[in-house]
Amino acid sequence: MIHDEARQAGVAQVLLKRAPLGVTFAYAPRGPLVEPADLPAAMVALSAALTMERCAGLLCDPEVAPAPELETALARAGSHPAGIFVQPRRTLLMDLRLEPDAILAGMRKKTRQYIHKAEREGVITEDTRDIDRFLAVLTKVAARDEFAVHDREYFERILAAFGDDAHLTMSRVGAEDDGALLAVRIGDRAWELYGGWSGAHGESRPFYLLKWRSLMGMRQRGVVRYDMWGLSDHEGDDLAGIENFKLGFGGEVATWIGALDRPVVAPLYPLWRFVGRRRLAASGR
Repeated sequence: MIHDEARQAGVAQVLLKRAPLGVTFAYAPRGPLVEPADLPAAMVALSAALTMERCAGLLCDPEVAPAPELETALARAGSHPAGIFVQPRRTLLMDLRLEPDAILAGMRKKTRQYIHKAEREGVITEDTRDIDRFLAVLTKVAARDEFAVHDREYFERILAAFGDDAHLTMSRVGAEDDGALLAVRIGDRAWELYGGWSGAHGESRPFYLLKWRSLMGMRQRGVVRYDMWGLSDHEGDDLAGIENFKLGFGGEVATWIGALDRPVVAPLYPLWRFVGRRRLAASGR
């Protein structure tokens, strides 16, 4: 909790990475959760709380929109752009307070058509806790798109940590799984974390229906904001592949201020700049 005299100003989850000689590096993913005007002071408060941890530096990645006045206030308080990104700086947010027909109406025409095509062609979607099924599809996606996949234990830990709020959803045509999606829910918000389409049964457009069913499943569970988790870092980039696919679902593109850092124990700060931030950025890929 972050307090300002008698007022609770916000909250933050701070993760510590240990380094040799008892030095630590601190990271607040998607935090601190405060009003934009409170962000400079909140980062100062977090730094002060970390001094006893032999902490070299603090990296924060808040869901706050960029603004010149805020960036000036942050700089005056000793916090500056980190120059690295652990979490996506741009993302797509879906408003699930809308009725399903209104959500469909906000999509691109082709996206709506492909959802209905998948329904007509008998694509099946289902929730599961079977990590092996999920990994079998994700491994095919990773081989095609050339990205690394975490091991089974990593996903076991996600399911254990989130319990019933972790949702594995699969799509299939006949007996063959062709799509997988992992989303997590906290309160009235949900985030997609991992997923993809294997490339099988493309004519049936299974991943369009899988995404739609995930949205509707979260809506039924009371989610009002669904984060599709990540677009390219800069507006105006050529939109292709998965980003173009996401944007077909409508929603609102949100841009966050990006990662910020500041020294905690000043003599250790150079170690943080040259080692700690790179380690955190690498762990986020």
